[in-house]
Amino acid sequence: MAKTKFRDEDNDGDNGGDLPGQPEYSAAKATAGLEDKAYSKEVKTKLQGAADRGGKRDDEEHLEGEWQTFEEVRWSLNHAKLLYMISKYAVTAQSVDDEESWIRNVPLLVMVYEGIVAGVLDFDYAPQSTLISQDGVSKRTFMNVTQEGKSAVDDLREQKLLNGLKLSSEDFQPITAYQCSLRGLEFVQQIPIRLKKDVDGFIYAPKPFQDKLLLVQLRREFDEEEEKEAQHFYLVAEGGFEKMSSVTDIEDVSYVASPYLPLHVRRSEKPMTSNAHRAGEAASGESNIKDDLSEAIHLAHVNLLVGEWIAFGSNQIVALNERLGAMDRCQGGLFTSKIDSDPTATQFKVPTGLTQVGILDYDLINCINFEAEINYPEAEGIVQVENFGMHLNVDGTIMYGMKIEAIMERKADDISLDMLSRLLVDVQKDSSQIINDLLSAYQRSLLDMIFNGDESNRCKYNMVIAEAIDPKLNGEEYMDRGDNENELKQVIGDIQSAHNIGADDVLILGRDGMLFAGPNSRRHEPLLLFYLSLLVRDMFIRVFFVRTFVLDDLLKTIRRLIMEHESDPNNISKVRTMLNSASRDIILLQEILSYLGESLEGMEVPERPEDEAGGTLYKVLNMANMRRDVVVRVNDLKKLVSGAQHELQNLSSMTDVINTKQLEDVFKSVEANTKFLVDASGANERSSASLQVMQVMLAGMFSFDIIDRISGGTLGLSTPWWVEQWINEPIVARYPFLWFAINIVWLFLFSFVLLRVMRWMSDLSTGFLTLRVKVNAKINVDKMELFLSDKSIEVTESMEEPHISIKKVTWQEKDWALWAGGAPPKIELALDTQYGFLLSVVFHLDKKKSELNEEGLMRILTATLAEHGILADYTPPTTLYSAPMPKDEE
Repeated sequence: MAKTKFRDEDNDGDNGGDLPGQPEYSAAKATAGLEDKAYSKEVKTKLQGAADRGGKRDDEEHLEGEWQTFEEVRWSLNHAKLLYMISKYAVTAQSVDDEESWIRNVPLLVMVYEGIVAGVLDFDYAPQSTLISQDGVSKRTFMNVTQEGKSAVDDLREQKLLNGLKLSSEDFQPITAYQCSLRGLEFVQQIPIRLKKDVDGFIYAPKPFQDKLLLVQLRREFDEEEEKEAQHFYLVAEGGFEKMSSVTDIEDVSYVASPYLPLHVRRSEKPMTSNAHRAGEAASGESNIKDDLSEAIHLAHVNLLVGEWIAFGSNQIVALNERLGAMDRCQGGLFTSKIDSDPTATQFKVPTGLTQVGILDYDLINCINFEAEINYPEAEGIVQVENFGMHLNVDGTIMYGMKIEAIMERKADDISLDMLSRLLVDVQKDSSQIINDLLSAYQRSLLDMIFNGDESNRCKYNMVIAEAIDPKLNGEEYMDRGDNENELKQVIGDIQSAHNIGADDVLILGRDGMLFAGPNSRRHEPLLLFYLSLLVRDMFIRVFFVRTFVLDDLLKTIRRLIMEHESDPNNISKVRTMLNSASRDIILLQEILSYLGESLEGMEVPERPEDEAGGTLYKVLNMANMRRDVVVRVNDLKKLVSGAQHELQNLSSMTDVINTKQLEDVFKSVEANTKFLVDASGANERSSASLQVMQVMLAGMFSFDIIDRISGGTLGLSTPWWVEQWINEPIVARYPFLWFAINIVWLFLFSFVLLRVMRWMSDLSTGFLTLRVKVNAKINVDKMELFLSDKSIEVTESMEEPHISIKKVTWQEKDWALWAGGAPPKIELALDTQYGFLLSVVFHLDKKKSELNEEGLMRILTATLAEHGILADYTPPTTLYSAPMPKDEE
């Protein structure tokens, strides 16, 4: 590639960028003259959409000019700012020696949001559930995303000013990255310095780090208020600057909603609660919306249906009916998922925010319909009257229905999509909390596994049904790549298609939801509900499929650790833990698949309606083909899980082989050690006999030395007179061998006394009691350390391993009175200082000096520890010895 150089000079004058008298910018003027150029209709639509996104501040009018035109396309100020911002983070390589740099999609969205709140970029934003990957784990969070900004990025990509890169995360989630292309760099040179300075104001850190580019960093931190992990984005720069972004601070609106369920799923005609008379309360409430909303689409008389699929069976439905008291005289009530661990206690406390449930109707084994009133606390000034209608079906289809009475000052006949998108965030979050209170522990474990611990933020399908839409356009006109399409994306995700259903109704299908608007919308509810039940299964299957990749990666990791087990002694313990986790996951995945398969068996596609509008809707939804696709995908998932199960069995066999080999090595080592000990014991016995003989011989030599020392014969001195008079003359000189016989008798006598003394000393080492007691009792570690500080510790041993901290302490007791007036024992305690347990106790007691037995030793120790507040919930063994009296009473 030939190296192309671009001057990074700020161009602000030659092209009329700051000349006075520039015409006022508008969408019409931006696209003026398009008819004179040979543009196709599609290109004209794209350029018109780009012009619609070309908002500006009043003080930027003089910056417009001919510089905005690049290769016969006129770009808005927002496009120029966005392109310049991306060029500061990611540019294409300009020679073979340069490296490519890219900016990922999520950090880009964060920086665009920062530009919006800084007043530099004129885009709208709305909360959206976004999947974020970090360290091989993906979790969802709601963040403020600008659909206009995303559309502007697409505009730049279509005109080749940006390059796009597709890649996958460690847990196989799709990632998109962008960079400024060579053509984009050419256009960047035309951007005036004023616009560049505006962008630099929010992409660079403040003083004294003004020359450092801000980088986006995700941190997962524990939220003490929510009592769960939360995801926050930080803007950091070299040198130590950092600040938290407010991109995850979701704006609240005040609203009033009534419960809603379609008649098609009801089992009775019992009326539902209506909050229409309270609609005025929403206008008296507040909101914390920071942005000035630019509204393009309004709906009238909106009904929301939020759907998801959760594994349900007939037994779960029966248990839920019983738990909700559907068959009781007083049905429903307040509910919580908290487990009562002490049912006999007098009081029971739960955190604020319970769910009030009122039963509508039910079928014992097939379904239950009820109203749920949300009592979760909100921010000060926010008024939210939130009532759900909930339908739980045995096939796993869960629906949360809501009729919008008012949002802020907007009544039911004038609901904007901007505000509706913020209401949907509450619906998504609160519905997860509601169903969590009603699910069984088994169902919660299934959700926890399939969503990798992020089940509280799981995505749901939004079905919006309205009686009217303003402006009323043909279906295709809503996909204008401009304001209309961007607002719809805030509610139903990326638009897939739009259709006219009859003369008055319109259907818009998105990735995460659908909008059906028109006076006849309620008439088509049966078809829409069946389509919803298929879509929620499709969303769940997508999550399930990704989960199989995570499982496959876990199995590959296990295989790698097995193959490298000799290089790291910790690998086998890791493999055992991972095998247990993989086995559990596969079992739960198989159970979920069985529930999915059963839920599809009884699904029959509705018949095609006879009227023209119903027939059109039936054709557009194409439910028969969609059901077939779902069945095919479920069967494919069964193959994947079956393959994972076979791989798990293979890995388990490989692990067993390694364990067997390690066990054989241990047996061989024990056998060698035993043989060595036997040989050493024989040698000790032989040396013991020889040692005893040597001891006697040394004793004889010592006895002879005593006689010599007494007479002074070995000192080189003259023989004392008393030796001559009393020993030499009467014994040695007169009786041959008598003195020798006396020496031999002295030898035997001395040896006999010496052996008796050694035996007595040996007897002193016998008669000891060694008692080992396994306790495993919970203790207060701090009080135990305080207790041991008063002891004269002889030996302290510690063993530190991952998740293990064992400490052994030995001391000699000195209080004779405490130990029943006998010799106090030596005590050895084994403590788990990490989790606070007394594992075992070893006593060494001289029974010759004490009358205590095993029970007495343990009783006195436990009583002493309890007196110091160390032991908790431990009952010592019974004994004949009572607890010691206080010293003042003794």
